[in-house]
Amino acid sequence: MQRTLLLSFVVSIAIFSRVLSPTAEAVQAQDGITAESMGARIAQIEGARYAFGTEAERTKLGEVAGYIHTQLDALGLSVDQDPVTYLGQTFPNVIGVLSGTVCPDTSFIVGAHYDTVGGSPGADDNGSGVAAMLEIARVISNESLQPSIEFVGFSFEEQGLVGSQRMAAQARAAGKDIAGVIVLDMVGYTCSEPGCQSYPGGPLPPEAPNGGTFVAALGDSASAPLLNSFLQASAAAVPDLAVLRVSEQEDCEVPVPPAYCGFLQLGSDQAPFWEEGYQALLLVDTAGYRNPNYHHPSDTLSSLDLSFAADVANAALAAVVGAASADHDGDGLVDACGGPVGGVAELPEVAGALRETNSSSGVGAGVVAAVATPAAAGAVVLLATGAWYARRRWLR
Repeated sequence: MQRTLLLSFVVSIAIFSRVLSPTAEAVQAQDGITAESMGARIAQIEGARYAFGTEAERTKLGEVAGYIHTQLDALGLSVDQDPVTYLGQTFPNVIGVLSGTVCPDTSFIVGAHYDTVGGSPGADDNGSGVAAMLEIARVISNESLQPSIEFVGFSFEEQGLVGSQRMAAQARAAGKDIAGVIVLDMVGYTCSEPGCQSYPGGPLPPEAPNGGTFVAALGDSASAPLLNSFLQASAAAVPDLAVLRVSEQEDCEVPVPPAYCGFLQLGSDQAPFWEEGYQALLLVDTAGYRNPNYHHPSDTLSSLDLSFAADVANAALAAVVGAASADHDGDGLVDACGGPVGGVAELPEVAGALRETNSSSGVGAGVVAAVATPAAAGAVVLLATGAWYARRRWLR
């Protein structure tokens, strides 16, 4: 499934020194997400889950849908199943709702698809994402947040995002107020050998990570506020987690886009929400650009870096709680209850200085090579800016 889109981007690796809201700090102090808890979840999910495969694969797919439902229900969430039918097979979107205390009709969505391709046990793709979603639900299920939080297991992602397309289209048709969506799709694999991390094409800036130990956070132009919110929360809650920011930006152009830009081709269940005009992010370990087990029988629990998976889950947890409790004007009503996540975060002074220097030197027309030292109060490495045409390749 491919669609041609005009995509533009700005790519940066960002480290912020920011303080989480009191609510987020309280959540972080609770029984957090660990490598052990992620591993236990993935062990329950692991196994080929394919609607058009063997009877055992179809059975396992139904069992995992039931597992998601049971786990969310045990947390006291309101759980529903929305049947999704594709080519004669029906498997549901499983939706658990932590109802908001002030504006329950406004919601954040944390989602992950639970199906696999045939023959693959899908520990990384996407047992890791489902485990992260369930762990986030576990940790915040007793919190009182003003907007609602919806936890969704999407069906039929591997057939072209069928489940998430249904949910996003239904939301737009009903005028649903979705403040932001975070999709977790393959968040458990790392590699450190030189050259183990590949890129879709184009020149590779010298600052590019050589190994595959970062999580990529992808957002379109409309999702910039949510993406900035994630970067701040991640840096404060999980400072050792390397995050590669890949953000679409409409007013930039370079003759030859660098290799980072191709990660915007990676599509998952965030894409239908982009298309319906909602802010949405994809967190991903870059799939086949890093993980040699992608869509293979070797995609097993034993191949994963569970500490990394837990770090990504904790970063997403902090981002959800932070965005759902942010009250920038101090009026007691969180920002999300007045609309989508707003207010592009101010970057540290060092970032502004880099931008000014690069602009005055003319570097802004191409690759920006300025590097800030980690010792600074905050640091941003701007790697590239530009606009380009790309074909979006779904994670399937």
